[in-house]
Amino acid sequence: MIILDKKKGFRLAIGDHRYFVFYFDNKETSIRTKISHGSKKDIDSYLISKMSAQTHLTKNEFIDLINCSISEKSYIEILKSKEII
Repeated sequence: MIILDKKKGFRLAIGDHRYFVFYFDNKETSIRTKISHGSKKDIDSYLISKMSAQTHLTKNEFIDLINCSISEKSYIEILKSKEII
């Protein structure tokens, strides 16, 4: 498996699928979301809902995260307030 650093504390793990895995204090967490290799279509509302749940965010928060309206620091604060990390 190949691990690539990404923004917002997520790292891309490439194997059978692409997984974005969240790291906190340089340690892997259980927070992850998956994207298929073969998918060339836009991410639809259903997938956004699934990915937001996997990242412990509301749908609007997730959209803000991927649009860079929520910083890594803010994301960590959200996760701490929900006692995820």
